[in-house]
Formats: sequence, structure tokens, C-alpha cells
Amino acid sequence: MIERHLRRTADFVSYGAAGGLRAVEQLRLTMAELQIADVRAQVALPFADDFENYRAFTPRPHLEKLLGTVLDQVIAWSDALKPLRTK
Repeated sequence: MIERHLRRTADFVSYGAAGGLRAVEQLRLTMAELQIADVRAQVALPFADDFENYRAFTPRPHLEKLLGTVLDQVIAWSDALKPLRTK
């Protein structure tokens, strides 16, 4: 029987500088141990450049494209794992 957790998909968006990226790498290890499928793409958003007045999210074009890639991968994994969720 497939573990219940394997039916889940996760992705990570980090904020700030290198500390956010390091935290995501640790979370990936945790997700693997819990048998949660995480997608490969990852987005790191620096507050100074992608949040207007630290409130309004306004990603730069190349990050907006990467966010689309992340969401596409999450949807693909979710669709692939859907048969496991319906059992």
C-alpha cells in the first residue's frame, strides 16, 4: 500500500537572500523523509526588488516566468498523484 503522504505535492517559495534558499534545502530533505513529492523548480524572492513598499507583490518578469514554471510543475505532480488520492 502506498503511504498516505505520497499523495501530496509541495513546493517552496523563499524570501530574502541566501538564508531562504538554505532553509528550502533543509525542507526538501524533510519532505523526502515524509514521502511528499516536491517539485524541482524553486523561486527566491528578495523583498527589496519584488515587493513594492514591502506589501504589493510585483515580481520582475523573469521571476514571474519562474513562478509559472513552479505552478505548472505543482499541477503536473498533483495530476500524476490524483489516482492515489481517490483510493
